[in-house]
Amino acid sequence: MAKPVVILDPGHGGYDPGAVAFGLEEKTLNLKLALAVADDLPGVKVLLTRDRDLFVSLADRVALSRRARPDLFLSLHANAGGGRGFESFISSSLPAGHRAFIKQKALHGEVMRALKPFEIIDRGLKRAAFYVLRHNPHPAVLIESLFIDNEREAGLWRDKNFTGSLAKGVVSGIYSALGIRVEEDQSREIDSGLNGQKNLYTVQVGAFSYIENARQRLSEAREAGFSDAYIYHKQL
Repeated sequence: MAKPVVILDPGHGGYDPGAVAFGLEEKTLNLKLALAVADDLPGVKVLLTRDRDLFVSLADRVALSRRARPDLFLSLHANAGGGRGFESFISSSLPAGHRAFIKQKALHGEVMRALKPFEIIDRGLKRAAFYVLRHNPHPAVLIESLFIDNEREAGLWRDKNFTGSLAKGVVSGIYSALGIRVEEDQSREIDSGLNGQKNLYTVQVGAFSYIENARQRLSEAREAGFSDAYIYHKQL
């Protein structure tokens, strides 16, 4: 049986820091959360729109979703603008009862359950016209985890207990959204490096100045059996 596919989309990156406040940059928080979640999803094939600090266009993020046809596309963000709390979004163009809403509801509930000890305000399940939601042909959810321009919530992002709980809540939410029941003693294939830290490895097969060369290498990689190979565009 094929593993379900999940795309984790850490928002912003590279020259686009996202929200910035209290010495925090949203792009860094998004990536940190994505890597922690990706490292804790046994039984799921996980793809990342970016695995380091680089800029990936919104169109390229959606293009990956079109190619990979995930069971869930999850975009990770931190909020700003003077508010407080956690909220989640699906595309405002979807009809009532769409499967994306069902996945949003399952994911949202698990995250809020994990954040309950931290007294985080639930801002609710919402709809919006965000590009990665509006143009995505597959079930897509975007989460906004706290407001980094709120002093208390910025402080929570620096708390390992909080970030660990948030990551576990997202993991539980993904499993719930996929309809997968996870046993407490489920074995995990994790490669531990120095100091017991978990590692996530990625493979890059070339970097090119001309799109034609990149497409040629992509074709070669797919012919070699790497069906999830893709091109990302980095602006220098």
